Amino acid sequence: MALEEVVKVEITAHNSVMDRVLEDIQELGILQIDENRIDEWESEKQTVEDIQVALSDLKKKLIDIEKALSFLDRYAPKVPLLQKFRMRPDEVSRHELCKEGRKGTAAEIGARALEIEEEISKKDAALRERAGLREALLPIQSLDFGLSELAGARYTAVVSRIDRERYDGLASAATGELVHVESLGGAETVYFLLAAHEDAKGEIETLKKQFHFEPIVFPESPQSPASLIAGYEKEIRTLEDQKRTLGKKAEELALEIGAVKRYYDFLQTEIEKETAKQRLFFTTRTFVIQGWMKKKDYALLEQRLGHYGEAAIGIVEKEEGEVPPVAYRNNPVVSPYEIIVNLYSPPNHKEIDPTPILMPFYSLFFGICLTEAGYGLVIMILTALGLVLLRPRGGMKKFLTLFLILGGFTFVIGALIGTVFGINFDMLPENLAWMREARYRIMIFDSSKDVLTFFMLSLGFGIVHLITGYIIKMYMLIKDGEWVEAVCDHLPWVFLLLAPMPKFLVGLMPDIEPQLNIIFYGLLGLWAGIIIFFSERSTWNPVKRIGKGLFTLYGVSGVLGDVLSYSRLLALGLATGVIAGVMNTLAKMVKELPLVGIIGFIGVLLVGHLFNLFISGLSAFVHSIRLQFMEFFTKFYTGEGELLTAFTERRTYTLIKTAENKKKHMMSYSEGG
Repeated sequence: MALEEVVKVEITAHNSVMDRVLEDIQELGILQIDENRIDEWESEKQTVEDIQVALSDLKKKLIDIEKALSFLDRYAPKVPLLQKFRMRPDEVSRHELCKEGRKGTAAEIGARALEIEEEISKKDAALRERAGLREALLPIQSLDFGLSELAGARYTAVVSRIDRERYDGLASAATGELVHVESLGGAETVYFLLAAHEDAKGEIETLKKQFHFEPIVFPESPQSPASLIAGYEKEIRTLEDQKRTLGKKAEELALEIGAVKRYYDFLQTEIEKETAKQRLFFTTRTFVIQGWMKKKDYALLEQRLGHYGEAAIGIVEKEEGEVPPVAYRNNPVVSPYEIIVNLYSPPNHKEIDPTPILMPFYSLFFGICLTEAGYGLVIMILTALGLVLLRPRGGMKKFLTLFLILGGFTFVIGALIGTVFGINFDMLPENLAWMREARYRIMIFDSSKDVLTFFMLSLGFGIVHLITGYIIKMYMLIKDGEWVEAVCDHLPWVFLLLAPMPKFLVGLMPDIEPQLNIIFYGLLGLWAGIIIFFSERSTWNPVKRIGKGLFTLYGVSGVLGDVLSYSRLLALGLATGVIAGVMNTLAKMVKELPLVGIIGFIGVLLVGHLFNLFISGLSAFVHSIRLQFMEFFTKFYTGEGELLTAFTERRTYTLIKTAENKKKHMMSYSEGG
């Protein structure tokens, strides 16, 4: 339950080794670099400005490479979905990443990719333009003279379009000898040529107003529409050929996308490094790093930086009012439950880590809420496949491991008191009687039939859960020397929660009922007596002490309310099995239908049980969390801590090489400087 011991570290070194020191610290990933707290002097301004310029330049490069990757990804060879799941990012050490990134090869590939993308964009714009011009001329391709001839010396001609009904009206209206209307084609929308002698120019304006049409503007050209269309089609083919050529060049570049991705990660790690520099203190010759780390890792940091003659490292005392971050210390089985604790808040540095205590209770409550052995088995299989096929790291690995354990608890609890895919074993045919016998041999009791036992079990677990919370609080108080508060303010509620136990044992041991009754009244007496006489300890006035004590007894309603909150375990546990049974019944009904028959039966089973698994699993997850946060943590836990966040490499496409593989690169790194 203890947290890792965290110490404050200060590193002072010459500016000449700044980058190498930071890269070593970044590769180790064990030190949280904090903002410097040196208030007596101001950091050297020129160094700060240089860092800002370098950081701005790196961010610009990252944006460009991100655009290049987005472009190359469209031309990269397509990978089948199943193969994608099996693929694992390359493991690359910090030294390898820096060595490759500083070569500049990947940067050149990225720049070339952006050039090709720009060229393709220009071709696309030209294609759209030519296609638009071609489409505009298609309706008038029957014109057999050049477009520039629409504006003659002795006549005016316009081309326009209107609907069929208005065109018929226009053709009837333009009957004069000096005005000519000719249809160029079209069914619903008619394209037409309207020509008028110079003496009848006003007639065109009159017809435009009467029939509401506007002339279509075409580029002036001595060529006919058909000739222009043929020219545009030729240009389109040429542009498409050029675009295909550029696409092939992009495909060739896309074969090097791995190098560009590594360069992207290199830039990310460099940005992290330059950002970390902003938290340092500088003089003209030296820099100072202040931060936090686990005490057990200090020797590793000291060993890594020991070969720098220009650097000094040491553990320093934290300043007054300075709050250190916290780091968990849990085994691989318990650590996934840190996810649950962090949803509430990490512990502060003065508290115990509640994760090991939360782990069994949360798993138990989740399993009871789901109470379905079949669903537990499905969760286990899916999460195990995810761990094997995806081989995740970090948070995703913890998340899948968490649900693997929760699935195991659900399977066991479902086998002992619940259902298996909602199957009614009493209705099984005789040839499957062995399954019914095996089921009842394993089962402790049937939660769907013996509801009272299930209810009492839920409340019993709740009482144990609450008592554990009070005991942890008393332990923390006694550890801090506040044993009076532990005994007077928290122990009485433990007595109250234990009081029902003797009454429960009467049914099991009726021969000692008088003794059990004495214990029952004794526990109630201890609860009431301590509360009445010692809950108010700031005065010796008996009226005030007893009055405040009697008022404090009213807290029994809150404690009993907390106990009843655990009845949700019963409600959710029953609901899962009932819904699973309903899905089975619906599937049987669908099976009797003609045509759909067996296909509908399988479909209803799959969809119904997957839906029930999702909804019931979500309810189990949320309500089990609620019992921890609202009933358990409120008894002893404050939280409000900040997790130790180590300065490390930030990567998207590659994995940090594991410690075993790092060792052989550490020597080459120090040799190569």
